[in-house]
Amino acid sequence: MRSHNDFRHYSLLIVVGCLLATFCIFSVDASSIKTSYKYQEIKRLHKMVGQKSESAGLNMLIQKSRAFIAEHPKYKRIDQVYYIFGNALTKAGNAEEAVKAYQQLVENYPKATYFAPALLEMGLAYDRLGQHGKADAAYHQLVEHPKYGSHASAKTAKRLLALEKENRTGAIPTLAPYGGRPDALVGKKAIDFNVKDLDGNDLSLEKYRGNVILLDFWAVWCGPCIAEMPNVKQVYEKYKDNNFQIIGISLDNSRDTLMGYLEKEGIAWPQVFDGDGWDNQVAKIYGIRAIPQMYLIDGEGVVRKSDVRGHALEPAVAELVRENNTKLQGDKPAGK
Repeated sequence: MRSHNDFRHYSLLIVVGCLLATFCIFSVDASSIKTSYKYQEIKRLHKMVGQKSESAGLNMLIQKSRAFIAEHPKYKRIDQVYYIFGNALTKAGNAEEAVKAYQQLVENYPKATYFAPALLEMGLAYDRLGQHGKADAAYHQLVEHPKYGSHASAKTAKRLLALEKENRTGAIPTLAPYGGRPDALVGKKAIDFNVKDLDGNDLSLEKYRGNVILLDFWAVWCGPCIAEMPNVKQVYEKYKDNNFQIIGISLDNSRDTLMGYLEKEGIAWPQVFDGDGWDNQVAKIYGIRAIPQMYLIDGEGVVRKSDVRGHALEPAVAELVRENNTKLQGDKPAGK
């Protein structure tokens, strides 16, 4: 009799255990579904804000993202929520808190999908705050990262590092504001940069302020560029001692090929080379899509002509050099 009662007792315990386990599973599933729903809602709001930039939607996105991070710090896609949170704060004009959000992501989730984009955005946020030194640190960490150094975000960081700090406002500069056409830059301030030339010297447009500058985007592998080189060499030899400078931006991939050509042709003006071809940092800043491409820049840093080549190059340089020298003479104090 006891054996039969024991069997019934154990059976009852098993049934109760199964029911409890099932209840726990359902509870966990329900909680997981609820968390997933909140995550999807944040993604939906992020997309909506990106399309419409509504202030109400932006505030809601910030609130929901902040709450999600506090409630679900170990969620499998928490890095994306941090990234969205930082983006939303930036759009709301709160770059300081955005930096903190990106820092949390970068420090706590170094292997996460959004690590590299967060480093870039953190640098941009620092630039918005005028803290360019901290922005540089973020950009360098990304560019020099063993895993993410070739990531698209790292290439953008290289472009930003090439810019003069005063031109870094927290946005990625492109030609888009001018219509994306090379001639649309004519009459506007040339975009300055801060890079190293082939000899390791600092190079920028500002370095030659007061000189007429021919900014020449070219490559050894580019047939039309090589065909144009005799004209470029001619104007350099004629005006190099007359407040005129050429800066070459090489889109070559091989340093040896470039150096061999420069030595063979006796080309002495500064050259920018990083081995990235079309992804050259200065070329990306200027939105270069075809070469040869030249910009003629006056002594005050304004683009005066674009795509001036062939027989038109020397007269254009001569006119601008003459105008520039007249202005320089006029700027000298009397009696000097």
